[in-house]
Amino acid sequence: MSPISIALIIIAITVVLFIWEPIPIIVTAIGASIAFAYTGLIEVSDIFTGYNSTTIVLLAGMMVIGSSLFHAGITDLIGEKMVRVTGKSERNIIFATLVVSCVLSSVCSNIGVMTAMAPLVTAMCIAAGVGPSKALLALLFGAQFGGFVTLVGVGSNATANSVMSDLGITPFGFFSITPFGIGVCILGTLYFTFIGRKLIPDTAYVPEFAKTEKKALDKKKAFISVITLLCVLVVIAASPKNMPMHVAAVIGALVIVGTKCMSVQEAIRAIDWNCMLLVGSLTAISTGFKNSGAGDAVAELILKILGDDPSPFMVTTVIFFAAAILTQFMSNIPSIMLFLPIGISIAEQIGVSPYPVAMTITLAGAASYATPFAAPQNMMTVGWTQYKFVDFCKIGLPMLLVTYVVVAALVPIFLPY
Repeated sequence: MSPISIALIIIAITVVLFIWEPIPIIVTAIGASIAFAYTGLIEVSDIFTGYNSTTIVLLAGMMVIGSSLFHAGITDLIGEKMVRVTGKSERNIIFATLVVSCVLSSVCSNIGVMTAMAPLVTAMCIAAGVGPSKALLALLFGAQFGGFVTLVGVGSNATANSVMSDLGITPFGFFSITPFGIGVCILGTLYFTFIGRKLIPDTAYVPEFAKTEKKALDKKKAFISVITLLCVLVVIAASPKNMPMHVAAVIGALVIVGTKCMSVQEAIRAIDWNCMLLVGSLTAISTGFKNSGAGDAVAELILKILGDDPSPFMVTTVIFFAAAILTQFMSNIPSIMLFLPIGISIAEQIGVSPYPVAMTITLAGAASYATPFAAPQNMMTVGWTQYKFVDFCKIGLPMLLVTYVVVAALVPIFLPY
């Protein structure tokens, strides 16, 4: 059996188990990682590589810092003040979450923004008497929308520029992607607020970091917790080379425990191990799918579909959906590295500018909304909300179409063929 067939069988079984859920999804995710190893698609030593990552460290640190707000008794106060602005309407809370996360994620790491905002969003929902699951999913989508706005919004944008440079093409400017990002942010926010949120249920799940007995306000602990969170947020925003955000998160967690805002046992309980295990499993799944050659097979199929003399519109349409769909299973950076050379080569063959095709692939690669596999932050959100594979498809697939509308409408205007 070919590696591609093996990979597709493993992914298909994983998807079915994610949808049906006869066993916990953690077991399914880790089982898929092991299956990729023992079918030869990844090394056995790589099964747990994803757990030895800065993302896992960042998550653990931020979960402790976020939980300290609940232990200090300040989340009720924060939630009530935020609800005074949004009201108790679920729609307004979701809209506010989308807007703030869009803005912050345009200049900061989306995982950093999400881990910092999750406790505040949860507190706001609890104060309003609303289940936090939809708002936390809105936090994910808003962070992803914001990633479209600048070249530093998401790692795949910078990867696209690097690949273009390697291919001898002048890379995009810092704000070249901004018109498209603003379009995605506006349409995406309206879609999620008025349509998307109605497509999914409220799971009534409360993340582990918020699961603590309601406590009276301790002003000293509250001050330390808030200042620590703000300092870590500043580091995430500034992104200094000598202070990576995962190191800042760990230092913040040490400050929380060291000042006795939380005990060691409370800090350990604050870490959502369900979420951590899901995020860690993604690396092996994504790598196994990539190593199978499935991406190369898709690329060859695209060339056959396009034929000898395709129109520019046909090129951008086919490549957008191929890259976007592959991104849902293989992660965005490998998808962009695979499709950019193909897309630029096709553009040169038909005599059009490579930039509209390159931008289309960049935007498709960042559109990782439709499955839990598409990005680490998606798996993280599964852990926070308990949403299922089908829920991601319900709300994410229409958003892919919204993103395509932005591409089809704006590429001819800002990057004519």
